[in-house]
Amino acid sequence: MRKIKTLLFSIVPLILAIAVQVVVALCLLVFPIKSEDDYMMITSIVFALICIIVFAFWYYKRYHTYTNFNIKTTFHPKEIVGLVLLVPGAQFATSIVTSIIALAFPTWLEDYVELIESAGLSGEVPLLMMFYSVILAPISEELLFRGVTLGIAQKAFPFWMANIIQAVLFGLFHMNALQSCYTFILGLLLGYICQKGTIYHVIFFHFLFNLWGTTASEWLQVEDAMIQGLIIIFGSVLGLVGGFYFFHKGNSDKKEALGIS
Repeated sequence: MRKIKTLLFSIVPLILAIAVQVVVALCLLVFPIKSEDDYMMITSIVFALICIIVFAFWYYKRYHTYTNFNIKTTFHPKEIVGLVLLVPGAQFATSIVTSIIALAFPTWLEDYVELIESAGLSGEVPLLMMFYSVILAPISEELLFRGVTLGIAQKAFPFWMANIIQAVLFGLFHMNALQSCYTFILGLLLGYICQKGTIYHVIFFHFLFNLWGTTASEWLQVEDAMIQGLIIIFGSVLGLVGGFYFFHKGNSDKKEALGIS
């Protein structure tokens, strides 16, 4: 019974976030915003700012175990190297997953492309949308899912199960079949990073992941499909293996230096 109540309660943050999004969207309809793109952009920014305030308060009051943030004791240099390497690894890995799913469900790809275009993330990304995607979205989403939701789920479930719960909800949050599939996988990785490190580690990783997604995808395009495929496959393997190695090594060295078992 306790597990069922916890499972149901773990959905509450997502419902609250969706409610905030709907209210913000409706409230902004009364303002004379010039274009649909500007409306979407402003809605996203206002929504993210409100979520940061709400879920930061919730997280730090109920689930935060670190009283003071100190960059020297929070981040080990090897952890940073590991997270930086994990970014291309995760990007390439999710692109492989996305390609496989798109082949099986081509209509999902069409819906995803339409969503990206409507969000203003195709072609040159506007500065405000870049600010939302790279700065605000990582903070708000990590506080919501790896902060509050994971914290709730771990009250009654072991980490592996709690991680799956928050990753499923993270996928559903994106409300697009194709995006939900790869964000579920990404959510598992984000939850793992948060569990081994802190919320600050996972926010930092999410910053870099979204920055790569909005800036690096175009200049990494290669005309030769075979070379492109090899770059993706080897980039995924090397990035993930090297990233996990350095992240774990740095995490272990930091705990040893701080006398944490």
